[in-house]
Amino acid sequence: MKRHKLGAFIDAIYAIIITICILDLEKPASLTWGSLWEIRASLFAYTVTFFMMVSMWVQIHFLWDQIKFIDHAVVWACLVFLFTSSFIPYMTSLMMTENFSNEYFSILYGGLTIFISLNLLVIQKAAERCNRHIFGKGMKSKLMPSQQIMFNDILIKIAGTLISVFLWPPFILIAVFIAFEYNSISSIYIRKKMLKDSEAHKKELEAQQMEIEAQKQEIEAQKQVIEEQKQELEAQHQERETLEEEPAGA
Repeated sequence: MKRHKLGAFIDAIYAIIITICILDLEKPASLTWGSLWEIRASLFAYTVTFFMMVSMWVQIHFLWDQIKFIDHAVVWACLVFLFTSSFIPYMTSLMMTENFSNEYFSILYGGLTIFISLNLLVIQKAAERCNRHIFGKGMKSKLMPSQQIMFNDILIKIAGTLISVFLWPPFILIAVFIAFEYNSISSIYIRKKMLKDSEAHKKELEAQQMEIEAQKQEIEAQKQVIEEQKQELEAQHQERETLEEEPAGA
């Protein structure tokens, strides 16, 4: 399967998942601020879920921009990722109703978001493995910047799940939103850094090209000097031959 086809398939599934989430959003009893306030839990749950899904989608496309090839491991990792992501509308709809402050549901929701992030980390590692020529052999034993983001994302969600279980169940939504903000800020920083490194590398290549051109010009100048010296030696040799021939002629 080609990379762009798998990316298009992920886009389609994610669009459907997000659409299902909005369809399950609780409707207010009337169009008043009081009625909207009554469904604040549903609105907050949908908002957090939406931005979490967008965050995962952005990470996928950020990875897709870096790689050139995919293999069966990447395809199956993406399918498992989509399978776990498809549970998001169901879990969000349960949270929108009577389970907003249920600690057991917080464990389920937190566990699902953690598993989705783990799946994305697996996709990143699988993609790195089949694109070693792009990332380099030196990256084999380390986490790439995008993988470090997902690793920290998982830690934030684990901490949020624990706080939800022992202190305040709705905190899992806040933790997921914090993870989204962290993902967004870190991704922007990494892209700026990559752009800066790319510009620096480009300038370095331009400097090396200029140095090569200067060396070429210097070599050409040396060739010209050698050619002039050669012509001068040939002229001296001809002059010597002429001087030697004159007495013989006399």
